[in-house]
Amino acid sequence: MFESFLISLLAQMMLYFFFTFLKNKFMLSKYEAIQKIHEGEVPRIGGIIFYTGFLILLILNKINLFLILPLLASSLFIFSFSFYEDVKQNLSPFFRLIFLFIGSFILVFSTDLPEINISFLSIIHGHYYFSILIFILSLMLLMNGFNFIDGLNGLSSFCFISILLSIYYVANSYNDYFLTSLIIVIFLSSLIVFFLNFPFGKIFMGDSGSYVYAIISGSLVIYLFKRNPELPSLFAMVILAYPITEMLFSIFRKVLMGYSPLQPDIKHLHHLIFFKLDGNKFSRNNLASLLMLPICMLPFGLSYFSINYNLHNNLLKYLIFFLIYSIIYIILNRAKVNT
Repeated sequence: MFESFLISLLAQMMLYFFFTFLKNKFMLSKYEAIQKIHEGEVPRIGGIIFYTGFLILLILNKINLFLILPLLASSLFIFSFSFYEDVKQNLSPFFRLIFLFIGSFILVFSTDLPEINISFLSIIHGHYYFSILIFILSLMLLMNGFNFIDGLNGLSSFCFISILLSIYYVANSYNDYFLTSLIIVIFLSSLIVFFLNFPFGKIFMGDSGSYVYAIISGSLVIYLFKRNPELPSLFAMVILAYPITEMLFSIFRKVLMGYSPLQPDIKHLHHLIFFKLDGNKFSRNNLASLLMLPICMLPFGLSYFSINYNLHNNLLKYLIFFLIYSIIYIILNRAKVNT
């Protein structure tokens, strides 16, 4: 594992220096989105650096690729179009949704899905295509939620690591050594991306990194619940609480304010924290990410509690997270209005 990690790390660093050399050339367009809250031109190449290391470690560590073939196919499709968007930045939100739907469909349609054992969704039992649609929409929700939080240094990585820790802890508790080995490979692939992003701010994950992080997170949850069917389905909402809440809260907020949920803005929770801080953009970016760390790690704490003390009442656990998020948001938003 150590030798393969060094080979992967070398390949990732070579990619980083290559794209850094090209960042002022025509290949990498300047990033001028409304949600930009950093200084200078930071290349959005975290996705390709992570994905390259991920593939190298999978091959060198002889992970059974057949077992995760749907994940590889869907992530490669999603990575391809989203990396193009990172470079050209000319895809409309509508076309992004189409590509996310196709990528999610590839994963869901070619994967042996777990049962959805939720009482208020019992109507879908025996209706295969309704079940597929729910999984596809859930993955799309997850990918958009991840994409919303790629703006602060390290925030999407904090979220991703929290999810990996949660799934690893649950899989290890059920002696699922295939999943724990796969998660170690994924975690090692993300290390150099994390340190380049936080605290140094040398790269961002971009759409490609955010979407790939999300589709991997969603795939791991699907594999975990299929391989361990005694786990209650709503426990997945606890593990994925932060990106799900980020997306749901954003949709509700934008609809109530009277504009499209597809329209980007700078009114997410991490933006509110960022604008409350003093100093230059670089220091505020890092500090805001650290202040968001408890939000990122709370789902892991809830997952730990679930496995050790109470595996049920997962909707209540998720609602507790949603309530904490909402209260913090409302307090910060009112403070912003009053200043």
